[in-house]
Amino acid sequence: MHPNPQIPRWRCVRTEARALPSYDIAVERGVLEPHGIALASVNMDDPEAFERLAADVDAVLHGRGLLDAARIDMLTRCKIIAHYGTGIDRLDVAAATRRGIWVTNGPRYAVDEVSSHAIALLLAVARKIVAADRAVRAGQWHIPPLRPVHRITGRTLGLLGFGNIARATGRKARALGLRVVAHDPYVGADVFAAEGVQPADFASCLAAADFLSVHLPLTAETNCILNRDAFAKMKPGVIVINTSRGPVVDETALLEALRSGRLAGAGLDVFAHEPLATDHPLLAMPNVTVSGHVGFYSEESIEQMQRDAAEQVLIALQGTPPPFLVNREVLSAGPGTAPSEAGD
Repeated sequence: MHPNPQIPRWRCVRTEARALPSYDIAVERGVLEPHGIALASVNMDDPEAFERLAADVDAVLHGRGLLDAARIDMLTRCKIIAHYGTGIDRLDVAAATRRGIWVTNGPRYAVDEVSSHAIALLLAVARKIVAADRAVRAGQWHIPPLRPVHRITGRTLGLLGFGNIARATGRKARALGLRVVAHDPYVGADVFAAEGVQPADFASCLAAADFLSVHLPLTAETNCILNRDAFAKMKPGVIVINTSRGPVVDETALLEALRSGRLAGAGLDVFAHEPLATDHPLLAMPNVTVSGHVGFYSEESIEQMQRDAAEQVLIALQGTPPPFLVNREVLSAGPGTAPSEAGD
């Protein structure tokens, strides 16, 4: 029998920011409330709102706002922080681990969407779709406004990172006739072999690529990994695509490479500071195609994101390590707060 939903056993909050759009919370409620988990929203733009709730929270659905060590230390009875997205750079995982709090992410909900978005940006920049659209609207017809455009088939796509999204991007790229190489020191040779992708070290991946698609988490190691030195290692005329995290690319160095002609173009869904300022110099570059951190979006991916995160909370509060656990080392230390205690 399920617990009586009228008498909540546990409390969960979803972090939101009123300045940014939020998603209907009905999906999460449908997963959690029948099992005695009360769900509320907290506005992370209010510096005191989280503090007022934190001590009574058994679980956090992390969507918006920063969960730093100070905020995590307020979660004295929390069992799990379920982050909606794949990247967890707005969440201090080490602080959560010290408190014995399980941290999960969303590794599968937008694999198709982000990989398709990366390929769409690649095609848009390589085929100069935006320039062609603007030319026709301005009364310019045919080829002259677009020169030069080069054939895609037979060229090389380099992937920085080789997780689920990068692998899906590689599969779609091969269907276009691209050769695919990838750099990821954390992925075994068997994975590369299974995907039919050539592994490469960082410098070799940069040197081989005609197109470079970035699929990296934001860490101290990857911050500004694409900098002046990295762009100098690339052949002239490369197109760079970034659908991962903005700060992995040094935007000043990127602008220099675009202006000098070292890079032929860039397709960017993410930026160092978001939302992107309307006077940002990247927006003045005719060889740059942008979107507003929407690569993850489809109606279906949003619903799966919400359901996946809520299910991680449910599994954790019922006492089982959730399948999308990020900080697996917390298992050897034992949970900080047992679910049976957290519900009392």
